[in-house]
Amino acid sequence: MNRRRTFALVAFLALVAFCSVILTFVPRIDLAAALLLGILPAGYDIWDQLFRRSPKSPE
Repeated sequence: MNRRRTFALVAFLALVAFCSVILTFVPRIDLAAALLLGILPAGYDIWDQLFRRSPKSPE
């Protein structure tokens, strides 16, 4: 795994950790839903970037 992917994964994990701390101190359902709406697209983007297969070049 190259450095760019590593930093992207660390940044995503930092976002999830920050949101979990917020939910620990302010346990509300509406806040959890709002944070989930922010984490899900970021998680999809990280998954897409980390596991995307490069298209084959025509030969």
